[in-house]
Amino acid sequence: MGRRDGAGRGMIRHPLRALTFDLDGTLWSVDDVLALAEQRLHDYLHETYPAVADAFEPERMRRLRRELAEAEPALARNATTLRRRVLWTAACDGGLGEPAAAELAERAFAVFLETRQAAVRPYPEVAPVLRRLARRWRLGVITNGNADVRRTAIAPYIDFVVRGVDLDIPKPEPEIFAYACRCAGAAPGEVLHVGDDPQGDVAGALGAGLQAALLCRDGALEAGEALPPGCLQLPDVAALERSLMHGLG
Repeated sequence: MGRRDGAGRGMIRHPLRALTFDLDGTLWSVDDVLALAEQRLHDYLHETYPAVADAFEPERMRRLRRELAEAEPALARNATTLRRRVLWTAACDGGLGEPAAAELAERAFAVFLETRQAAVRPYPEVAPVLRRLARRWRLGVITNGNADVRRTAIAPYIDFVVRGVDLDIPKPEPEIFAYACRCAGAAPGEVLHVGDDPQGDVAGALGAGLQAALLCRDGALEAGEALPPGCLQLPDVAALERSLMHGLG
């Protein structure tokens, strides 16, 4: 039996065979990482295609991304596809023909992605906790982002990686959670998913039959949000570890 955690209403049910984690906002901060990558992207465009850079400052690029996602909802399913389309559109609007725009989009996206990856720094408690958890459970990743966890300090503790950008199946769709359970070799009820998004992570996981824990590093849900039944609310992965160990008695 698990215990009722003081930070939330849910319980961890044992036996548990695997844990899966979201990445951005859960195991590391993301807004600062993306801002840095977008600025480096703009610098690259300024160096190579100044007309495109002048027309698309980082905020204008973000606005274009929102506009394209609203106009074509299918694009929003895949962060990589969407960013490439944004760059291609910006290049075309900047005066490049379609073949040249496609080439620029690929080179510029590579610059963005490399900077995004290099800027990733797991929260201080993450690596030690995952190292200990990996001794008891299989650990995996379920992410809609395009960061490569294999290139981070926590790579040795991760048994499998499921990225929506590779499958073209984003959270909260149940298929991505089912795929992760197959990777874990566990039934959905034997897997606990941990993330910071009440919809993508928690509702998605619970809807697919997994257990769920919501990490709220700022200490609270957004106004108007309620914790779903059966879900833990925790401040960080250290608190998750304490709940797991307590449940084992």
